[in-house]
Amino acid sequence: MATFTSTPVSELPALLQELKDTFQSRKTRDIEFRKGQLKQFWKLVDENEEQLRIALLKDVGKPIVESAGLELSLFKNEIVHMLDKLDEWLAPEMPAVPAAFEGLTPTIYKQPKGTCLVIGAWNYPFFLAASPFLGAIASGCTGIMKPSELAPVTAMAMAELVPKYLDSSCYKVVNGGVDVVTALLKLQYDHLFYTGGGNVGKIVMRAAAEYLTPVTLELGGKSPAIVSKNADLKIAAKRIAWGKFACAGQTCVAPDYALVEESVHDEFVKCLKDVIWDFYEGDAKAEHKTGRIVNTRHWERVTNLLANTKGTIVSGGSSDKETLYVEPTVVTNVTTSDPLLLEEIFGPILPILTVPSIADACELVPKISEQPLGLYIMTESSEEVDYMLSHTSSGGVTINDCMTQIAVPNLPFGGVGLSGMGCYHGRASIDTFTHRRSVVNVPKEADGAFEWRYPNGDQVAKYKFYRENLEVKLP
Repeated sequence: MATFTSTPVSELPALLQELKDTFQSRKTRDIEFRKGQLKQFWKLVDENEEQLRIALLKDVGKPIVESAGLELSLFKNEIVHMLDKLDEWLAPEMPAVPAAFEGLTPTIYKQPKGTCLVIGAWNYPFFLAASPFLGAIASGCTGIMKPSELAPVTAMAMAELVPKYLDSSCYKVVNGGVDVVTALLKLQYDHLFYTGGGNVGKIVMRAAAEYLTPVTLELGGKSPAIVSKNADLKIAAKRIAWGKFACAGQTCVAPDYALVEESVHDEFVKCLKDVIWDFYEGDAKAEHKTGRIVNTRHWERVTNLLANTKGTIVSGGSSDKETLYVEPTVVTNVTTSDPLLLEEIFGPILPILTVPSIADACELVPKISEQPLGLYIMTESSEEVDYMLSHTSSGGVTINDCMTQIAVPNLPFGGVGLSGMGCYHGRASIDTFTHRRSVVNVPKEADGAFEWRYPNGDQVAKYKFYRENLEVKLP
């Protein structure tokens, strides 16, 4: 594996100018060219899956099944779906309009925005840089992928492989730390796409404001799992445990905490402990069982949260600084003032709060995090589902599972409020990186119909004509 190397800051302006020149040459406007590049990206993963899998293992200890199902194969599947639908998504649209305007052939064309910057995150270091970038390629943009420097092996693998498979005059990988990101954000783009934390998200927005650049922010938040007394508790425990402990809890849409109805709390905790034992067969530290915390700083942050909790550790609790391991852990008797509830955990710790009812749970959610990125509803009652959907706000929702809202092709994925703005995946990726250009064609023969608007002649009569014939009446 190559040693991590930053892109020299001095080279960034010329690199960006090359991408802008390529875009102006119209090279990426051809849809068949875009399809070819998407196929090349598919081949990049297919032919180098072992290298990428090892990189993910080295950076975040990612188990082999997680590397495939949550990053590499998921990415390949997204490309196949995009190729299947691309002609449909890029086709001009003929919107329904009032009859008076039909003769103007109103049409919406999909025009690529230009040259874009996509800044990825370390927890899914390949997917969260490459997946948004698919939208840029498919839309006909040029652009830069900036993988996270906190996952250096994956970042260098991308820097090595992307130029071998994709057209380097159109698409580039830039690596580096804060100095490189700072320099990148001083330059002008046609769209900025950032995945990560809210504090850096604010920095990205401030930089974008300098040039009035449109921004997509995929942030985080404390996503709750609500467990009803009407849930299948064994299934709920199994699926919450999987969602929470995948990637060592370092997933932006992972269930951050659980709100459990009091009447089923003890039974749910028992089911959860049984599931954890079954998942890890008594040895969660074994390779390909759980991931690792990304670095020492984050390990110390996560373990400090656990050390300072006032709750009761009922499962797990061990850790190892040398290997950056934190055992999948469940904490009960937690209150809203507990350190585990005051910030996004982003680690394999599940705090559980009891609530008297589903209504109480819905009231509590915005007090903990006003608009979380995800919400997980565990119940077999359709009435409870309807109640929780109408009494909460979140970026997305999965009923009786966790994180599946991000896996369904063509479902927009994104946050709301503090958990983000804008969305991507499937058609939403095209919408993000294209400008919907409205066009009307007014024939000269229509001029008689426009006589009312011209300033010559009897203006009172023209006003009456417009009010009687053209003003749309309230139904």
